[in-house]
Amino acid sequence: GPMTSMSSRTPALVPMKAWRLEGDHRIQRQLIWKSWPPTARWCIRLTFFQISSCVLTHLGWTVGPAYQAYNQDEIELFSIARYVLMIPLMLVTVYNLIEWCTRRNMRALVISHVCMFEFSVKISYYSLLSTGYGLAYQNQRAYDLRPIYATRWIGWTFAIPTLLFMNLYPLLDHHHPLEALLRILPQQAASAAYCWACFLGCVVTDPLMGWYLNTLGCVAYVVVIADEMVLVYYNILETSQPVLKGYSIIVKECVFIIYTFVWLFGNWGYATSYSCQRFYTVTDISLKSTMAALLFYYWNVSGETTASTAEVKEG
Repeated sequence: GPMTSMSSRTPALVPMKAWRLEGDHRIQRQLIWKSWPPTARWCIRLTFFQISSCVLTHLGWTVGPAYQAYNQDEIELFSIARYVLMIPLMLVTVYNLIEWCTRRNMRALVISHVCMFEFSVKISYYSLLSTGYGLAYQNQRAYDLRPIYATRWIGWTFAIPTLLFMNLYPLLDHHHPLEALLRILPQQAASAAYCWACFLGCVVTDPLMGWYLNTLGCVAYVVVIADEMVLVYYNILETSQPVLKGYSIIVKECVFIIYTFVWLFGNWGYATSYSCQRFYTVTDISLKSTMAALLFYYWNVSGETTASTAEVKEG
């Protein structure tokens, strides 16, 4: 059948005992590197290339001035967001406590901890944004005078990799969480690096270097999508509820693509600063809350409450 043929071609994730129990760290790294498909390896290469480019830019180019004026409408938007985000954080925390006191399903506990971290990061940077600690710089790539908030981009550096795990770990629910994390790690690294590259590309005064960094970040994002497609292709038929999980990944990527275009159109003068910040804020809340609700559905409402083989594979 199709499942058999696809499984036979599946690139194996690194088994826990293949690398964790290996005493030689060089062999460990080789085992991990060889287990990744080419797209994941390119994510790692682009991560180092972005980091090198950003460090070089910090050393040899000038960053533009801080943005002094504050848009009160944006500050109010950030303040509302931090309070709204407390609702899903409290719900996930209560769920985690109930799960810990009853079934102690490892997957449910892992993902609830991840969700708690994601919402905590969001609340932290929206609290900073709403209280005057947004670290706003003048966006040098924009056609008008508008702020770009370093605090938001620093928050994204942690939040986007975490969201990737929230979105893709259900697809790898037949593997141990650390195996899944190891497979998703190249995408997370490239995503954290493109946040740095794109922010720096917007605040460096030299337009050539600025658009080089922005383009590099967009290329890294495209490679992340490519690696995500490879991961989905090889695992979608092995997981439970493949249709729902597949749709959740498509929705997330569509939102991220819109993020990219909103950011570019804002720089090109087709969207106001407030419109961009409002879009970022609304999708920050709605997308993360939707992902958390889907995770709850996968392992509770659907009836998938028994321990997976991944939970006992080391027993």
